Amino acid sequence: MSDELDSVQFITKTVFNPASLTGTYQPLNGSGFSDDVKIFEIFNPSLIVSIDISYDGVNNHDFIGPNQAKIRDFQANHRDVANFGGGTLYGRKGQIVWGKTAESPTFLQMIGSR
Repeated sequence: MSDELDSVQFITKTVFNPASLTGTYQPLNGSGFSDDVKIFEIFNPSLIVSIDISYDGVNNHDFIGPNQAKIRDFQANHRDVANFGGGTLYGRKGQIVWGKTAESPTFLQMIGSR
């Protein structure tokens, strides 16, 4: 994990064409985040393709519908401990985000994290 800084640091943006997705998971952000992240944003520009998101390349963890954005604020999921970082959770450096065409895009989607 990187040292905690007093100013905002940005990681390099990654782009992926959702038209190339299939029913098999593909890495959306290459070899993973270039550094730890506190806020993760994803936007699906497709007007027709729904995307299942995985954080291990095997299981469905998240969903993003056509023309939707999703923001995961890891600081909101804060542990109450008094050590370095005050218990802030991070998306790890090197974390790969996987995507595939959604299996059930018209079904109700329930997503959780801890």
